[in-house]
Parts: sequence; C-alpha cells; structure tokens
Amino acid sequence: MEEIQLQGHGGDPVRAWLFRAAPDKAEPPRAVVVAHDVFGPRTAYPSARGLAERGVTALVPDLYAREGLPGPEPTDADPVPKWTIEQIRGAVASLPDRRALADLDAACAHLVADGLADEDRVGALGFCMGGNLAYLLGCTSTRVHAVVDLYGRVVYGELSANKPTQPLELALNLTAPLLGLFGAKDSSIPQEDVERLRAVLSQAAKDFDIVIYPEAEHGFAHSARGTFHAEAAADAWARIHAFLDERLG
Repeated sequence: MEEIQLQGHGGDPVRAWLFRAAPDKAEPPRAVVVAHDVFGPRTAYPSARGLAERGVTALVPDLYAREGLPGPEPTDADPVPKWTIEQIRGAVASLPDRRALADLDAACAHLVADGLADEDRVGALGFCMGGNLAYLLGCTSTRVHAVVDLYGRVVYGELSANKPTQPLELALNLTAPLLGLFGAKDSSIPQEDVERLRAVLSQAAKDFDIVIYPEAEHGFAHSARGTFHAEAAADAWARIHAFLDERLG
C-alpha cells in the first residue's frame, strides 16, 4: 500500500491509497478505482489488496479528504465503528455527487497517466455509498470500462444540492458494462428499486448483469459486519473477478 496525492475536483489535493498489482500478474496493465463506503477509505483496503493480489491494481481515493471523516474512524481492532443512523445519513447527504465523481474520475486518469492501466482497462468498484458512486461514474465518465456496484442506492430518498439527480434517471447514460450485486433482505434498498433499474437497463439494451441474493442483507460482502453472508460474498467475489477478467482483459 502506497499513499499518493491526486488533483481532484476544483484542483483540490485528494489523498489516495494505491495497491499495485502483483508483479507476476500485472499484464496486461489494468486497474480499478475503489469507491469506499460511508465509513471511509480504510474499509476498502482489504478488497483493494485482494484485487492487487489477483493482478488488478486498485486505487482508493479519500472522498472525505477535505472535511475529514464525519464519524469514528475504523481501526484494525474495530473495523466497523458504531455510527448513529443520523451520522450515516448525514455523511452520505453531505457528500456532493459532482465533487465525488470528479475525484473518482481524476483517480481513473491518474492510473492511465502513471502507466498502471491501459486507457481501456480501467474499472470502478464500490460498496454502499461507493457502489452508488461507481455506478454514477459509469454513467458520467468515458474513462470507465467496467463497473461493479455492490448494494449502491438506486433511488435517493430526496434530492438536494448535493444529490441533484436520481441515479435511476442516469441509467440511459451508462456506457460501461455493469455488474450489480444486491441483497433481497437489504432494508435500505427496496427490491422494487432494483427491479426498476433492471427494467430501464433492459429496455435500453445496456450491457449489464444484476444479481440478487435471497438471504443477504446490506453489507453482505463485508466480513467484519454483522450482516456478512459468507455464501453470498463468496459468490459475489467470484463473479467480480470473472467480470473484471472478461471486461478488462
């Protein structure tokens, strides 16, 4: 793991953590920008490290780089700190989509400029809040050629200056292949919203695959969370690796 600095939205400095692909598996040069969940970049480290071990360089930008983490920071001893519902909702609501997407796009550009990925072998992957942003990046950036959305919100509860557009409304702009992974028992993402996304993408003949795990809840792929579902997580990661191998080479 190597800490670097990106030039994000508005030229702001944004720190990020780079996990380089294992040297014996680094060809062809391919990489994924990992969008962290509401708890901050540290929660994305294990997934980024796992991708690097399989030959996919991973870059995790700190989307809270300007204001700092809005709640208790995860640690090795407490990887999922206790945040109140108000803290979680407030953190998501306070992050401007446009700014976060510009930071993630800058991360994609850095990977290509630094020779860590061919320009057509850059993907985006995210969890929860980050899953939503990875999907939105696939709808707004031409730098992304594969998107993995793990239980990202499809419909916002309300719109605001920070969240001015419903994610579902941008589905027609999706230009990258999409793998969406959701839990049927996820109380924060109604299944009807996921099915609405499926219907829009199907009608527009987009390149996508949406998988719903019947017994999984929100955060099912995070081994430290109480909602971790080992069977769903194992299947999800097998699908993710196969998807990235196929789409990024």
